[in-house]
Formats: sequence, C-alpha cells, structure tokens
Amino acid sequence: MIKKPLKTLFDAMYHGKYEFVDFAQCDVSLCYERVKFKKREVIRPNKRLKVYHSFLILFLLEYLKVDDEVVYSYRKGVNTYDAVSKHAASSYFFQTDLSNFFKSIDVEMVRAVINEGISRAPILDGEDYIDRIIELVTVDGSLPVGFPSSPVISNSCLYAFDEKLKSYCRQRGLIYTRYSDDIIVSGKDKDELLGVKESITAFLNDCFQGKLSINHGKSKFTHTGNKIKLLGMVILPNQKVTVDIKFKKDLEVMLHFYINDREKFLDKVGGGYREGVEKITGYMNYVNTVDKDYLNKLRKKYGATVVDTLIHHPTKK
Repeated sequence: MIKKPLKTLFDAMYHGKYEFVDFAQCDVSLCYERVKFKKREVIRPNKRLKVYHSFLILFLLEYLKVDDEVVYSYRKGVNTYDAVSKHAASSYFFQTDLSNFFKSIDVEMVRAVINEGISRAPILDGEDYIDRIIELVTVDGSLPVGFPSSPVISNSCLYAFDEKLKSYCRQRGLIYTRYSDDIIVSGKDKDELLGVKESITAFLNDCFQGKLSINHGKSKFTHTGNKIKLLGMVILPNQKVTVDIKFKKDLEVMLHFYINDREKFLDKVGGGYREGVEKITGYMNYVNTVDKDYLNKLRKKYGATVVDTLIHHPTKK
C-alpha cells in the first residue's frame, strides 16, 4: 500500500469541490442540527459534514478492526438475516442489547481504536490529524446517533469484547452474533447457556470499565417450543427463518389495498401515495432478503408483476 498525506487524498477525492482547510479547521458544531426522533436525540449532519464523514470512512474507518465472524451490522454484503440464520439450528437462545449504545462510546474509546487502526490506513500523516478526526466524529464527548461514521466506529470499539465472547462461546459449543447493540447467543445444550448473561456482563466490565452494560429489561432466554423471535425475524420449528406473522399481515393488507383501493391504501400507510409506495417497497425488499419462499407465495396471490414492480421500484435517496 502506498501511503499519501491526508490532504493529497482529500484533494484527489474532491478536486477542489471541497477545501481541505475547511475539513481541517471548520467549526463542527455549526455543521449539524439536533432533532428529536422517537423520543431520542438524533444529530443530523449537514451535506458538507456528511461528505467529510464519507471521506473518513473510505480512507480510515474501514481499516479499523472488526470481527467479521460474529458482527453483521454496518458491513457490506451482510445484514440482520445473516445474524439470525446462524442460530437457525439451535434449541436454546439468549438475547440482549446494550444500554444507550452510541452515547456510551466516549472520546477515549474512539481515540483508542483510531490510534490502533490508523497504521493500516493509506494515510501517511494520520497521527497528525487524530484530534481533528475525533472532533469530526464525536459530539458532546461521545458517538452521536445520526452521524454516518458512528456505526462503523462502534463496531471497532467492540472488537475486544467480540473476541472475548466469541472465544467463550466457542469453548462451550455456542453460537454468538451481534448486530449493532443486539447480542444473540444460542446452542443445542441448555446447560451451556447457564451463566452466559453474567459472563457477558463481566466481559463488558473488563473491556469498558462500566461504560457499556446490557439492558436487563430486554434480556431474554427462550427455547424451541416457544416462539423464537430474533431481530424481528422468526425461526420456525423446521429451522427456517422468516418474517414475523404480524409483519406478513400488515404487508398483505397493504398489498390488497394497493391493488384494489387507493383511498384505503393511503389510510393504511398514513401518508401520501409516494411515501406509501416507498413504505411497501421497503417491506417487499425486506421479505426478498429474509424469505424468498414467502415472496413467491405473494407472487402467486397478488401477481408476479405487482410484486416484482414493487421490489424494483426506485426509492428516494
């Protein structure tokens, strides 16, 4: 790999459309707005800051360590289905998530992973810009919800934890996957899952000194014979992964009205026609990812032309 100065890489990327001096010196606090979304604060970057994040992702953040054996979030070519399907043959399951995930990842943790990974990036003088990079990707001392860079950084910050939990599970014949802050551990032997919650808590304390913790209210053990629902998907008794029955019912009501009654379709989706089509298109593409057999049933019931047109409908960027 031929390393080049950060400014050289930036100028080659944007050819004067954006100025490196602004990337290096602009007041980041003027480049985003705070908005409320579903009762939580989201930091919405402006176009310029999004561009700077895209640059950092391409030339630095994608070079940070991620355990691709267990992590299925924010990586090209994998998704929630892959995180769930790994557990399809298991009989016993533990799932939990991490409390206040992004906000719990502070500047110290971000600095540590960037310091560790910057030598693998194609940047010759990256060490000279670490402070500036941290200014660009954090708000109020932690990773903000809403920045394009936050998901990528979060994966790397959990690398040591992922390694510990993966090793623990491997020794016990268990399967571990993580999607963002959602943790799933499963196996065929009930006894091997005994103590897994306490072990995860211990690994988090060891790696993060109390900064990250599990959400006890969302921690759950279950087993086959009960409904196995993971990341919004369901594992059937035949070990097939599919979408939840409620999701199927909502989708089929939307499809019926989409075909037969535009007014009722608009009432169902709760918006304008364009937004409604985008919503049903998102649903159809989710089914296409998770369960192609169910998608074929929809083709037979509602028509292949309708289903395939929705799947390939362009969505708003």
